[in-house]
This record gives sequence, structure tokens and C-alpha cells, in this order.
Amino acid sequence: MDVRNQIARFVADGWHYQNYTFSCRQAYLWGMLIALPFVALAGGAYRIFLLNRAVLLNHTGLILLVVIVVSLPLHELFHGLGWKVAGRLENYEIKYLFKHGMPMCSCLAVLSTKAYLTGVLLPFLMLGGGSIVFLVAYPGTISVLAAVVNLLLPGADLLIAWKILRSGAAKIANQPEQVGFIGLYFPQSKREAYCNSQRRIY
Repeated sequence: MDVRNQIARFVADGWHYQNYTFSCRQAYLWGMLIALPFVALAGGAYRIFLLNRAVLLNHTGLILLVVIVVSLPLHELFHGLGWKVAGRLENYEIKYLFKHGMPMCSCLAVLSTKAYLTGVLLPFLMLGGGSIVFLVAYPGTISVLAAVVNLLLPGADLLIAWKILRSGAAKIANQPEQVGFIGLYFPQSKREAYCNSQRRIY
């Protein structure tokens, strides 16, 4: 069952949904702005604390290309792994594909907000965090470029995660054709019960 049919079933049960989408330009520009502080922090730490023992290499352009070629599929693989594990999905509910010559991962199931966020943020945590550890352990051309690429690549993911947290949606579905997501909201009676339970907790 594809995402549209799953959403239709939720709507039939009284849920409502809202699309949250960005243009490619918005996702790129806002994603870059969100990711830049992490890149600046890593770059500043490198120049201040690590440059004196850095291993600098020639052929920076070629190294950058290799880092991108390796990082892109790993980035999408971690998206799929996060959704699969956090959402307890079957293999057929995660789809890997090439679109416009780029590897992509799509989640074909409606997930809880927490599970969806796990898949969205896992590449940033694993590849971005791993690149920082690599940079500290082995500073140099390769580790610097790896850190820059793997901190910039999840910029749009960070934008989506921020938007998900602001949306207040109870469940999230992958937006199949655009950059963004579909937020699903409890039926009124369930929403009131949920809010009351949250008040009792706090």
C-alpha cells in the first residue's frame, strides 16, 4: 500500500493532514544556512587546534569528488536504516532509487514523529558526527573535506526536522514528489485525550 492510500485510510478514520513542502531552492538555501554554523565550528576548531598536525595533500578537487561519491549513497543508506529500525519496517517499505542521477531513499510507510525524525537525522548524527571524530583523530585534507561534505549534506534534513518539530504532527509521511513531508493530526476526540494525558504527565 503506497503512502497516499495509507493517508486516505487515516483520513477515513477522522484524521486530517497538512502538506509541508519546500522548493528545491528553498531547501538548498535554508539547508545551507542551518548547516553553516556546524561547518564553521568544525573549521574553526581545525584551524585553531588541529592545523599544526594536519596531513595536507594535493589534488584537493579529486579528493572532494571521491568524498562526495562515497558520502551521498551512505547518507541515503542511513536515512533508510533509521526509518527501518525506528519504525520497525519491512524491507519493501524502504525504497532506494536514483533520481536525476542522484541516489535517494524514500519511506513508503506512515511513521510516528519520533521514528520519522530518527531516519531524517541519522545521516547527520552518524556521518556528520563521525566526520568530526575523524577530523580530530586524523586532521588533514581528507578529514576536513569529509567534515565539510557530511555537515553540509544534511542541511535540508535539519530544515525538515525543525519544521516537523514545529508542526506538532502526531505522524509523518514522506512527501513522495516534493521536498518536505506530510503531517497527520489526531481526530478531535483523540487529540483532546492526548493533550490531557500530556498535561497529567507534566
